[in-house]
Amino acid sequence: MASILNRRANIDPAEQAALLLFRIGFAIISILLPIMAVFSRRALVVIAPIGAIVMIAAMLMMPGQQIGGGRVWRTLTRPAGLAAMFLLLWSAISLFWTPYPAAGAERLFRVAGSAALAVAAIAALPQRMRTSNLYLPVLGIGTACMVALAMTYVRPIPSDPTSMERAAVLITLMAWPAVTWLSMKRRSVPAMGIAASVGALALVMQGAAVLPALLVGAILLGGAINNLRGATAAFVTAAALLVIGGPLIALLLSLLSPQESGFARTMQVWADIIIADPSRLLTGHGIETALRNRLSQQLDPAAPKSLIFEVWYELGLLGALATAALIVSGILSVARLGRVIAPFALGCMGFAFALSVMGLGTSQTWWVTALAATAILFAAVVNGEFRTERPVAAPEGMRPSAVS
Repeated sequence: MASILNRRANIDPAEQAALLLFRIGFAIISILLPIMAVFSRRALVVIAPIGAIVMIAAMLMMPGQQIGGGRVWRTLTRPAGLAAMFLLLWSAISLFWTPYPAAGAERLFRVAGSAALAVAAIAALPQRMRTSNLYLPVLGIGTACMVALAMTYVRPIPSDPTSMERAAVLITLMAWPAVTWLSMKRRSVPAMGIAASVGALALVMQGAAVLPALLVGAILLGGAINNLRGATAAFVTAAALLVIGGPLIALLLSLLSPQESGFARTMQVWADIIIADPSRLLTGHGIETALRNRLSQQLDPAAPKSLIFEVWYELGLLGALATAALIVSGILSVARLGRVIAPFALGCMGFAFALSVMGLGTSQTWWVTALAATAILFAAVVNGEFRTERPVAAPEGMRPSAVS
């Protein structure tokens, strides 16, 4: 009885309030975000920053707790962080020659803000995430899948196709850390249920690239489970070759018989753009030009919509090299997470990269925000890895007495 009273006396109300606020912020990202994304295309870019800010504020309120400045610095000074900062710097420099400096600056500010919030929120995560918090993404993704499937089949209210497409992408992205956590806890049935629900959602999204990208992620997951090193090497090689060799691939494929539509046609259009102004391969046309030129019909509608084309078109060779370095260093960092988490994280990256290549509007702010939210959930799962096993019982003679 005395020990219970002592524990109650040692409870710090400020600490408990901060922990509650942190759980609210984490629940906003884990539960509210995927559900509300089904109903509104703007929900993603509004709700995700709110959740991150609440998490950061909660950790700042914690007595004696500070945002992990050392972790932020280590993140920024790693190869992936350096590549990301150089990419942002080169994008800012391209504002000097882009025809749309105001729109380009706005996009750059949003992307940089989303990335900074994600890094700060990850640094604010506790070193040991509570198990109860890590089940929140499972609840959120399961509920969002059911709501999205119900709206697809029943359609109780008119749904925006673009909103549904973005919601399907977000739900599928966030399902990877949820399934990772269930697999770590050896909850096979719920993990298979989440995976099946996400697969069913991808199947009903007609005309979207979600299903083929999900297949790419699943193949990479299976390969990483069997041979982590081999799957990592294959992913790194494929990603680097596609990003850096994009223009060469377009030029080579343009030599094929001309087509009026389809993949060959898009490659022919890209090749024509390169031949018309080869100098732009070095500098690019400047940030935001791909989307704006497409809307103003200065860019052929058949031009590729993939991330690879947009990086080369807007930022040129230096932008492509920085993007390749960012992707490759990210893959290598993820592969070092261990044999439990790394295969699922690589599968998620494969899914995201395949979507980027297939051109699902991945240069827009909502896509960067979706990646940031997924990174926060994966970082939380990594911090909860040490709570996946119950402690081994102490020998009889070493157990503390009931009195103490």
